Amino acid sequence: MKSALRYLTWWSFITSVTGAISCGLAGLDSVQRAIAQPITPAADGTNTIVTPDGNRFDITGGTLSKDGANLFQSFQKFGLNAEQTANFLSHPEIRNILGRVTGGEASL
Repeated sequence: MKSALRYLTWWSFITSVTGAISCGLAGLDSVQRAIAQPITPAADGTNTIVTPDGNRFDITGGTLSKDGANLFQSFQKFGLNAEQTANFLSHPEIRNILGRVTGGEASL
């Protein structure tokens, strides 16, 4: 009887530790995802594309103005830390890139 009780206690301990580790790893995964994509394009039809490359975020796409001089881009979230760079890529004919942030969070 004592060995069965000891086995149940040990099994309960192992199950608890495994569950705690799994929850901790799942939490780290969501933190990594939040850090990995501080710029999120808005799903509003402007066709803005954000491509992460290390600490650089290449921003392409967007919607051209009728005269082709302006490029409009739209973001749900736009926040970078001091080590990150937003790299706006366009054609030489474009004179202005106009961006807007539509999400509810403050841009950092």
